[in-house]
Parts: sequence; C-alpha cells; structure tokens
Amino acid sequence: MLTRSSQQLNAVPHQTIINNMYRIANIVLFVLAIFVVMGCSCSKTLCERNIQDDILNIDKFRKQSKKEYRYIEEDAKRLFANSAAVYSDTLYRQQYTSLQGYFYGETGFDLYCIWYAQFNANNRKHYRCERKTLNKIFYCVNDMLRCIAGGGTGFAHETYRIPAYTEYYIYKYQNMEANKQYQDNDISQTISNLWQIMATYNNEDMPFEILAYKMKYIYENVEYIKSLLTAEIYNYCLQEYMCRLINENVSEQEQLSL
Repeated sequence: MLTRSSQQLNAVPHQTIINNMYRIANIVLFVLAIFVVMGCSCSKTLCERNIQDDILNIDKFRKQSKKEYRYIEEDAKRLFANSAAVYSDTLYRQQYTSLQGYFYGETGFDLYCIWYAQFNANNRKHYRCERKTLNKIFYCVNDMLRCIAGGGTGFAHETYRIPAYTEYYIYKYQNMEANKQYQDNDISQTISNLWQIMATYNNEDMPFEILAYKMKYIYENVEYIKSLLTAEIYNYCLQEYMCRLINENVSEQEQLSL
C-alpha cells in the first residue's frame, strides 16, 4: 500500500504534465490568433498598385525575355486599339482564338488585363486621380472577400485584373446619359449591397473567435470605402463592380448545382 507521501510524489508528475499541456495549448492559441490577425491586417489604405510598375516587372510575373516583352507590347497594341468600349472579359473571349500562348490560362488572362489597363489608361490620363481611388476601392473589396472567404487563388488573380475593370467602368461612366441623376440614398444602398455580397462569401463553419477578428477588419474597411465615395463616379463604378461579383457568384452556384 502506498503511503500519503508517495501518493503526493506520484501526483506531482501528473500535475506537471497537465500544466505543460495547458501551457502548450495557450501558446498554440496565441500563435493562431497572430496568424488570423496578420492574415487580415492589410492597411486600410491598401497598396496603390502602379500599373506601369506591373508592366516593367512583367518579366518576373511571366519570366519572359526582353525580346518577348517587346513582342508582347507590339501584340498588345494590335489587341487593345480602342478596346475600352468592350469589357475585358468579353474582349478576351472574342479574341481567344487569335491570342498568343502567353495570354492563355489564369496567369495569361492576368497578363492580358494588365496590358488592357495600361493601354486604356494612356488614352484617359485626365482620370488619373479617379483611377487611383477606384483601384483602392476595388482592391479593398477584393481583400475583404478574401478575408471572409478564408483565401483562395482567385483573389490573387483578381488583383491583376482590377485595373482593367477600372478602365472599363470609367469608360462606361464617361458615356452614360448626361441627365442621369442619383438619389441621396445611393451610397447607403451601395454599402448595404456590399454587406449582402460579403455574406454570400462567408464560411459558416468558421469558429466564432476567428470570425470576430475578421469582422473587425472588414468593418474598418467598409468605413474606409464609405470615406472614398466622395463623387458620383466612385459610387457608380462600385455598383458596376458589385454587379459583376454577383453575376460571377450566381454562375458559380449554378455550375455547382449541375
């Protein structure tokens, strides 16, 4: 039979093991919390992507030679003459059979959109400030959707394609009816629609603690977007961009149901 002192001695290692397990669990939770915060810790102003820098660094993106770069540039001049009148995704499908190999696939379409944006931006340099603000808004929306959805390669591709969408929406705004007026509640309705879109990307199995971290980030960025909607063009273009997101989401759901 064990004495009281021997029982106490045997209990010490067990208590030590339990304490170590709690300590390890706390460390793991702390590390996970750091990853969650870092994963959603983009600056509210986000990175102002410089399209010209993207073009200059395209050899890193596609690993092509200088000779191939010049060849792509000449090819882009042929493809994107007066292209703003056609939505980049539609134009890509129309030109698909005549495209060179470097424009094929997901990264090929990224490259296509970068050149589309570059050529159209050169034709509307007087919209430089509006372009920068719209890119901020769209990058912010994309990053919030990435955050709430838990990531995905599609959001990375979207960052390369956003400038092309910006150019097309600016073109549409330029050419809309001059007498078209917006109601005072348009901005609040736009933000309400944005919340509804984000809800469709939400992962319902996400632990509440992680969701809480993400919602704080998302709320701050929604407020940031509201602060950027200072002119009619921004509200109009954001509505156009959200319509695209809705249509794509509906198409994906229909494909999954087949």
